[in-house]
Amino acid sequence: MSFSHELVVPEEGLPFKIFLFEGREGNYHREKHWHRSIEIFAVCRGSLRFYLEDRLWDLSEDEFMIVNSNEVHAIDSPDPNETVVLQIPLKMFENYFTGEQFIWFTHEPGKRDERFMALIKELYQVHCEKGCGYDMKLKSIFYNIMYLLVKDYRLTEVDEGFMRKNRNLTRLSSITSYMKDNYAGDLSLEEIARIFGYSPTYLSRMFQKYAGITFKSYLQSIRLGYAVKDLESGRYSVTEAALRNGFSGSKALARAFRKKYGMLPSEYKKKG
Repeated sequence: MSFSHELVVPEEGLPFKIFLFEGREGNYHREKHWHRSIEIFAVCRGSLRFYLEDRLWDLSEDEFMIVNSNEVHAIDSPDPNETVVLQIPLKMFENYFTGEQFIWFTHEPGKRDERFMALIKELYQVHCEKGCGYDMKLKSIFYNIMYLLVKDYRLTEVDEGFMRKNRNLTRLSSITSYMKDNYAGDLSLEEIARIFGYSPTYLSRMFQKYAGITFKSYLQSIRLGYAVKDLESGRYSVTEAALRNGFSGSKALARAFRKKYGMLPSEYKKKG
């Protein structure tokens, strides 16, 4: 199982990003990942299953989940649903940090906060309608949401363990971003450790302890993801998809592909 770092970019002209969850049609799984931004999942219809670190949460209609910066999470969406996702850059909370670039929110699913849910729904509705002065209305609603977050959900006393893990995942975010930019090249644990000033042994432990995956497995998951896109495009053969994305050849891609998808790349290509 791969744990990937996701880069969240706000919409142009707005201090946030809002959209409908991509698993709204059901039969969807988003593997474990983390990002620097705060993320809110508000279920307006249907249900979602959430994995936060090692805990499982079931969200039903009118319930929401706050995902903290660098909090590893995964999502199961077996059935159709309508879920609004709001992503807020961490820097928006800099006046309320309880540690070095650190803030932590808590919310126990099952507690229905009607006011908070109403604001999320209104924010999405105004965003979709784009009426006269909508940008000012959007920001007004958004800052009301921010107010509730820091007033009602922010933890003012946080365990040092949380902060330590946050710092290490922040460091890993820089490393994984570099890996995503250079995945097709000849990357090695030793080379990445040298670039970022770590010993190979320490960097290997960081991946295993804080991201829950080995360096080799993480790199392979990046390469495999891009190889799948090449195969789906129909423009490349299996061998070309392998060599374009850092695999030594078609056999190496086939081994990784069978392990994750239970079939060969050639079978996947025909199926598509």
